[in-house]
Amino acid sequence: MGNDGGSIPTRRELVKSTKGERTSSELFEQNLLNATFVWSTCLLSKRPLKLPIVSDYLGHLYNKDSILEWLISPENFGDGEAIVPHIKSLKDIVELKITKDESSGKWTCPVTGKELKAGGSKFDYLPECGHVFAESAFREIDTDNCLECGLKYNRDNVVTINPTTKTDVEANKARMGRLISEGLTHSLKSASSKKKRKNGEDSNEKKGKKKSKAGESIHNEETLRMTKKVLESVQQDMNSRKRSEAIQDLYLKA
Repeated sequence: MGNDGGSIPTRRELVKSTKGERTSSELFEQNLLNATFVWSTCLLSKRPLKLPIVSDYLGHLYNKDSILEWLISPENFGDGEAIVPHIKSLKDIVELKITKDESSGKWTCPVTGKELKAGGSKFDYLPECGHVFAESAFREIDTDNCLECGLKYNRDNVVTINPTTKTDVEANKARMGRLISEGLTHSLKSASSKKKRKNGEDSNEKKGKKKSKAGESIHNEETLRMTKKVLESVQQDMNSRKRSEAIQDLYLKA
């Protein structure tokens, strides 16, 4: 997960059919390639993962700025609908709080010191606060409070990052199914965008509670800053395309 500059497998390689015989060595190399990819690369943008990082209910990892761009300009991602059709708003992701070891610079579990990487220990995160831990940390310290911030969490809501076993994959999906039945999103926020008005609110209070769609989703300064940056990038890309089209028209008319 340390952006080591390794090769990026194609989608065909990631979902390569098992038809035909392959040696154990070939299978191992393919599995390692897939594992390295999902632990070091944003699945949406195919760029190296960098903080801030977010995750969906499946436990997949994305760069937060890529998800923001997806929500603003989905047309910029050719295979976006195939990869993140379930991410409709910021309620569908959780920003992860990953511990960085000061001496090595690697991302690690704050309790066990184990490194967050492909082929390493199993890691989970708490949607309630976003903190990330090696699974073994939960066994070593039996508590219902986050080992970093102390926030109380529900063990049934723990999400496995990049699950590799059928049991863990199904557990992540089953959790999401339960949340949907409870009217909640992956981030444990209400799935409903409607807000009831309290009796006795004056006109100024009502005006103050009126928010844009973006304002309802974007609720902190860091996200707002990143959104502004993404919007500027999208606008620059649009301007560049317009200039290219204008130049092309000039050549055609010449």
